[in-house]
Amino acid sequence: MRTLVLTSILFATTAHADPGWSDVPALVAAATSPVEAELRTCVTGLPFTIAFYATRTKSGTHVAMPMPPVGGRGFTAEERCRMTAIAKISLPALPPDVDRVLLGHRVGDTDTFEPAWRDLDAAIAVVLTDARRASLATCVPAARTVQLRIDRPGTQTRIWLPDWQFHSESGDGSTPPAQKVVKACLTKTIATWTVAQLPRAMPELQLAIPVAPKH
Repeated sequence: MRTLVLTSILFATTAHADPGWSDVPALVAAATSPVEAELRTCVTGLPFTIAFYATRTKSGTHVAMPMPPVGGRGFTAEERCRMTAIAKISLPALPPDVDRVLLGHRVGDTDTFEPAWRDLDAAIAVVLTDARRASLATCVPAARTVQLRIDRPGTQTRIWLPDWQFHSESGDGSTPPAQKVVKACLTKTIATWTVAQLPRAMPELQLAIPVAPKH
């Protein structure tokens, strides 16, 4: 009897476990489910799309709505409602090398998701093969973290290097000569890379890749 009860408990726990980043659409659906009713009160008319960033922090994955272009007007009631609901969303730790991801969710409708990115761990492994990691290492004179952005600003997916990571530590926005060399090498390296089209429900990824020169 004890064995049967224990088996039942283990089965029930496994069956109700939240999906991880190996199934992004299922994870987003499970994570937004607790606030779905609250989100529906924010807007008149369905369906509508919400967007939120999942960002790696020391204390876990921080979830927040992208800052709307409020200017001097302040937040609208709808924006405050969305921000409050989205802040309650909980997500697990991001996969290795992923620093931030922008996610979308259709409230009152179903989302579509490209198969190549459904399993985020597997997709990152395709983007960052051992050969590609090694090619990045040839560009750096010392160990560093290379910030790489994959996004879909329109209909095409692109991969690029944010400029700020090469700027002077003085904060004046300039790029020192040594950093220009590193940037040029990395830019030339990733120019040969191809990545699968990002889903509209995940239009942006920020990767933080630790690399070190091979001596």
